[in-house]
Amino acid sequence: MTTTACDLVQLPADLSLIQLVYHHEHPVEASEFDDTLEVWTVKALIDADVLAEDMAGHGDVGQEALDAVQDLPVGRMSFVRVRMFGHAHPFYAMDSYSGDVCRIGETVLDVATGEWDSAFEAALAHPVGDLLVMDRVILEPAWRGFGLGPILAGAAIRRLSQDCVAVACEPGSADGRDLTEAEHRQAAAKLADTWARIGFQPFADGVHILDCHLQRPQDLLADRQREFKELCRAWRAARGR
Repeated sequence: MTTTACDLVQLPADLSLIQLVYHHEHPVEASEFDDTLEVWTVKALIDADVLAEDMAGHGDVGQEALDAVQDLPVGRMSFVRVRMFGHAHPFYAMDSYSGDVCRIGETVLDVATGEWDSAFEAALAHPVGDLLVMDRVILEPAWRGFGLGPILAGAAIRRLSQDCVAVACEPGSADGRDLTEAEHRQAAAKLADTWARIGFQPFADGVHILDCHLQRPQDLLADRQREFKELCRAWRAARGR
């Protein structure tokens, strides 16, 4: 997609104001799978105070309107970290979370032993560590079509993947739409291309992986960050700032 100035003007706010907010809960006294499975929710948003300050600095906006400003949602993501040296069997922990995560577990793990599947292990540069599953990445409709998905997901992965061997995902529509089989295949192929832009590669059975120990994903993320900066500059130029 070619982004034009006309397209950019339609964006709700300055992209450079977007923040990622991470949320994770766990009990002090761990039970069952708590030491093996970490669920992270990541919200992409523009904080109300930041947005109000930006509005006040670039327009004639009354105080009443500024006081009514709320956080502006951009998107949401969920990640599941599987600790391979936790107390529980990693596959059963993944199975307890969702069918989608379970299917990834069936693909990358030897279900009987709870260790890496031999083909998955062979595909990795250094197969020692945890697994991070990119479960959901959903953008609000107003923010779609500008390449923000890989930028936001890549930034989150950089924060959450420390000591992980790989990040795994199963490209497919996650926004709740009812799709035909053909539409599902088309959406999966499109998303596979999208996630390839931050280093995901096909592995097996529809699962794609990003090897955390390779240089290429880091280089691709740097490329996406440069594109984001250009997009921010283009937005400001389109708005006459």
